[in-house]
Amino acid sequence: MKLTRTTLALLAVALFAQASTAQLGDVFKKVQKAKTIADNNKPWTSEQEQAIGQASAAKLISVFHLYESPDMVKYVNLVGTTVARQSGRSLTYHFGILDTDVVTAVSLPGGYIFITRGALANLKSEAELAGVLAHEVAHVDKRHLEREIRSQKNADFAKTEAASHVPVGGELVNMAGTVVTRSLTMQFSRDKESEADKFGVDYSAKAGYDPAGLRNFLQFLASVPATPQSKQALGLWGSTHPPLGDRINSLNSQLQGFPDPGQKLAERYAWYVNPPAFSRETGAQNAATVPALAPGANEIDGIVMQGVVVLNGAKLPDGTKVKVRPQQ
Repeated sequence: MKLTRTTLALLAVALFAQASTAQLGDVFKKVQKAKTIADNNKPWTSEQEQAIGQASAAKLISVFHLYESPDMVKYVNLVGTTVARQSGRSLTYHFGILDTDVVTAVSLPGGYIFITRGALANLKSEAELAGVLAHEVAHVDKRHLEREIRSQKNADFAKTEAASHVPVGGELVNMAGTVVTRSLTMQFSRDKESEADKFGVDYSAKAGYDPAGLRNFLQFLASVPATPQSKQALGLWGSTHPPLGDRINSLNSQLQGFPDPGQKLAERYAWYVNPPAFSRETGAQNAATVPALAPGANEIDGIVMQGVVVLNGAKLPDGTKVKVRPQQ
């Protein structure tokens, strides 16, 4: 049967419309996919970051448990808060001690930072502690872990189209598991690790500490003989990217720009981090020799010397309040 010109014209229009609809559908899908990718690449909102960070911290604590030493926890928080104040973001940071011999420190979104009992047992000064904590603060400040997770296509939270909502319930639990797993097993890229080293040194130096604290601790880690036992104890710190030697060389170059050596405070570190509590026999002063506070004292005055909180006293009993006043 012959088709009229009118019929052929209508058929052509219909076929063109179907093709156009299909093409527009493909374009729409691509636009939606691009939008989803763009949303997933946006930084988490402060509400997201806090919810995910808090849930991740709870998950991490449930695995390792916290080391219960009120004096030591207060001390670590004072040092950590001092260096965190030098960072660029207005986060409230929280510091804790994980009860494990593994030598490491962990930073989670939202300002939750943990250092292990094993790491504290191997540090030699408050400046080294400040350097390690400042390095972790820099990871949070620059959103390194968050960026790594958001870049993973299979991350549970990255699959959602509404990437700006705050996860709750099972989604939050799954997200916390992802964050904790990656924080314990993932090596940061060379750029991110180097950036955390650089800014961590800046933070600790601005706080008045010896900027070589982090470098000194990395040198100690590099000196540990490579054995299966040490590899297990050091975890990711024993196989960083870039290698420890490269990180130390970069830090040596950076340290040339700091003429002020800052404070090491090795003696005070020995007061607070009590080696017998870690089953160590050497390397620090027994906490029992620390001068006691006046009877009934429940408050310690402190001064800020080059930005570092300096306590007039040593051992902090339960209920102690630290009052910081500017140096006269």
